[in-house]
Amino acid sequence: MSVFRKALSLAFLLITANSTYAQAISKDYQKNCAVEQVAEHKGTKGKALTEEDFSAYCACQAEFISKNASKSQVNELVMNPKAKPEWLKTIELKAMKSCLSVDSKMNT
Repeated sequence: MSVFRKALSLAFLLITANSTYAQAISKDYQKNCAVEQVAEHKGTKGKALTEEDFSAYCACQAEFISKNASKSQVNELVMNPKAKPEWLKTIELKAMKSCLSVDSKMNT
């Protein structure tokens, strides 16, 4: 196999692996995010909020994290989706600002 083909194959594998990690962080992270949001907003707006009420916000936050965290950080979350390392708190604050500004319906 030529060097070019090997490099192309390696690049494809890296891209595929990275998207797999992003999908894993999205699924598990979004579920945990929604559960946390329901607990934090209990009694807000005079009605019981559900995990579904936070699905758009949590999807946005998971996408932001998967795009802005390093591979090792994403791997850390994939291995332990409930982990809350210090670096994650920093990225979550940035994600919150970004996600809330993108969709004004999430502000209300």
